[in-house]
Amino acid sequence: MTDCIFCAIAEGREHGSIVHADDRALVMLDLFPVRAGHGLVLLRRHVARLEEMTETEAAHLFNRGRRLIRAQKAAGLPARAHNLVVNDGPEANQHVPHVHLHVIPRRGGDTLGTALTWGTRMMNVFGLQSRRARLDRQAALLAEHFPGE
Repeated sequence: MTDCIFCAIAEGREHGSIVHADDRALVMLDLFPVRAGHGLVLLRRHVARLEEMTETEAAHLFNRGRRLIRAQKAAGLPARAHNLVVNDGPEANQHVPHVHLHVIPRRGGDTLGTALTWGTRMMNVFGLQSRRARLDRQAALLAEHFPGE
């Protein structure tokens, strides 16, 4: 799909802070993270809704999410638990119509901060250049710890 930002990143037409890429999926950092290390896992194939995915694609998506959790912990992020979130459709707050799994590290005691950040995370678009540089450094660190098959 030509106007999908995730397809553009997957095709190399737009920049993403990539942690892992394979022939079926990308793991990258969210441009508007709720917590440090907040990752997104998406299929390379454009799939707007969960029901459009094959079982193999769904398993691959969640397997990459599981591996990202391991990388976050191995890289030393304060991750005692995780939220795995899929917003399936615009009525469910899906901003990009391309299935993606949010993998958000949680440290405990951060509920209020996480809720506030989640609610306001896309309001401040200033400083995207410095944010991107920070995300690229963090993606490189997570890539070093991303486990193999």
